[in-house]
Amino acid sequence: MASPNKTQAGWLGHPVAVPVLLGLSIAFVLAGVALGVTRLGWGNGLGGHQQGASQPVAVTSTISAYIVGAVNRPGVYALGDGARIQDLLHAAGGARAGADLVRVDLAAKVFDGEEVYVPLIGEPYPDTISTGVKVNLNIATADDLRVQLGISTKTAQAIVAYRQKHGNFTAVDQLLLVPISRSIYDRIKLLVTV
Repeated sequence: MASPNKTQAGWLGHPVAVPVLLGLSIAFVLAGVALGVTRLGWGNGLGGHQQGASQPVAVTSTISAYIVGAVNRPGVYALGDGARIQDLLHAAGGARAGADLVRVDLAAKVFDGEEVYVPLIGEPYPDTISTGVKVNLNIATADDLRVQLGISTKTAQAIVAYRQKHGNFTAVDQLLLVPISRSIYDRIKLLVTV
């Protein structure tokens, strides 16, 4: 009968003992790594300790816009991305009595850094035009058009003459019938309304 020490020593001395032990060691290490990866959620695109379906992450961004003119509290206001001019007007405490909201596109989106001017009824716009304030082609005088849109006196008078001859504009693209140049039309089409 062989002693235990002699049997162990004999097995370790076998030519395949070292590769078998090395292979088993590697298999155990790989199995441990695979188990860890599965438990941590790595490899399934979730990362961390999350399990199951991923939840959408709410990303909130803010913009700042400046509102002046016929509003109760003019100033700079922080709004959520995608806010409308009406939201900015509400943040400013609403419009003052006599504000001409017909010339303000309340549904327009507010852009970061934008300045919105709310005019009083009959008040001309300042020299700079905001994207939120539109000139009504059906009520503006030739002088209003010239100052507010930065067009020549001749072009402004042609627009008013067309309106007087053919009636109120029903669409902004009717400006091309005045006629005005395509470049002027492209520059002012977002600044006017009917």
